[in-house]
Amino acid sequence: MELKINFEKLTELMQAFYIITGIKTVIFDKSRNLICSYPDYCGDCAFCSMMKQNPITAEKCAKDDIRSFNECKKKGSLIIYTCHAGLVEGCAPLRYNGEIIAYIMFGQISDLPSGEVLMQNVSAVCKENNLDESKFTEAAKDIKIKTYEDIMSAAKIFEACISYIILNEMLIPEHDKIIMESEKYISDNTDTVTVKSLYTHLNISRTALYETFKEQTGLGVTEFIRNKQFEKAKQLLKETALPVSDIAAKCGFNDYNYFSRVFKKRFGLSPKALRKS
Repeated sequence: MELKINFEKLTELMQAFYIITGIKTVIFDKSRNLICSYPDYCGDCAFCSMMKQNPITAEKCAKDDIRSFNECKKKGSLIIYTCHAGLVEGCAPLRYNGEIIAYIMFGQISDLPSGEVLMQNVSAVCKENNLDESKFTEAAKDIKIKTYEDIMSAAKIFEACISYIILNEMLIPEHDKIIMESEKYISDNTDTVTVKSLYTHLNISRTALYETFKEQTGLGVTEFIRNKQFEKAKQLLKETALPVSDIAAKCGFNDYNYFSRVFKKRFGLSPKALRKS
């Protein structure tokens, strides 16, 4: 699925979350491809990056990721879990119109009581997987330690961020972008818009335009345009004192009589009667 992504706004939000909590966030698409992360752009802390470079631990990391994605998809909300290396992570689905379009994660942190206990855990993981202990313990020094209360509080803020991302459409399917841009173009060109001018403006084929509209709105493109033109006509009748003939022209109807006849058939009132009501 192609996504329209507002990287600037997403980065600002992820940065704010990091400033408040000190916890990293990462966003993946449905195929587990990295979209963006903060505070860096690789998606992993130094310790996890090294873990994913080793064939044995990389396989375990991948299984953890798949398991977390499947579990939060099944639950439909945020899950918090401990990975095979003992680090705490959270994973939640990003939904648009009820459909999961991406996954957002936070973490690569520890809930162990101290740095000393964390190093003991890292040492045990290294022995279990035959890793170079000195390199991994050095990389693990950057892992942040958070209390259970810290993690639960961060999770609440994280859930609010998810709602904010969707509400402000920082991440939406590309086909929804086509509908949104179509609505704006029709609104700005109500008097002259045609199917051809629309797909030319969007720089897509006529077929792609029709398929997208049928899938997303259940309407043909011509019907969708007409609906928008009539909506604009109703708005102008209610909010302005323009002559009905002028309103008809502004909404793409050069034949005033045709406009009046179709308007009454659609709304049960003539344009003048609707204005009076």
